[in-house]
Amino acid sequence: MNKKLPVFLLCLVILMSSCKKELIGFKSKKKDVVNIEEIDFDYFQSKTKIRYTEGDKQVNGNANIRIRKDSLIWISVSPSIGIEATRVMISRDTALVINRIDKEFYVFNFDEISRYFNFNVDYDMIQSILLGNLIRPIDDETQVAKENNYFLVKQKSGPLDIESFVLADNKKIETVLINEVATSNFMTLKYSEFKDVGAYLFAKICLINMTYKASKGPLVTSINLQNNKAEIVDKPLKFPFNIPTKYDAFK
Repeated sequence: MNKKLPVFLLCLVILMSSCKKELIGFKSKKKDVVNIEEIDFDYFQSKTKIRYTEGDKQVNGNANIRIRKDSLIWISVSPSIGIEATRVMISRDTALVINRIDKEFYVFNFDEISRYFNFNVDYDMIQSILLGNLIRPIDDETQVAKENNYFLVKQKSGPLDIESFVLADNKKIETVLINEVATSNFMTLKYSEFKDVGAYLFAKICLINMTYKASKGPLVTSINLQNNKAEIVDKPLKFPFNIPTKYDAFK
């Protein structure tokens, strides 16, 4: 693939490493076995600070994020207040990106994104990362075990091994580890500082550390998402997205 994924899209798309031990637990298809508190909603929005670090490169920005459940994710990114640099619209099959700095727009499908990272990525994964929900629903093959102050939920999704650590006291996911065995690509995702958002707890801080293979060798990336304001909205949100006619399609 010859398109370079924009920084904010890197902030959203892959996940996490994996422990190799066998679980001493039980299989279950019922989520209420571990009683995970996941955010349910029709519309969600947040104001989020993003700090992206890759080697000696660091990018900071402010993002407005809007989500229509299981349908659309809209993101507006500004390096400073009032000046939009990038706008993103992610649907079930496509990510559209407007780059206002270079007057370009990009179109990515999830096959392209997955090939870029050697990592299976889809809409549901991105939505779950932003909300702190389970990456994949619990099914018959899911293993669950109680370990000290956590429930450990172990799942497989295609080539991915996924482990989610759920805090026993507030039933929120604190850590997720995902590993793609064939490539050794992995990421660690940690949630902290849970705050009330309507009837749910939502993490103010999400820290992401990921390692994946690139053309010049393993690439290590760290991302800090600080959600300063988040809310569940009953009324429909707007998702404005118009590509200026003078913008070029980047290939």
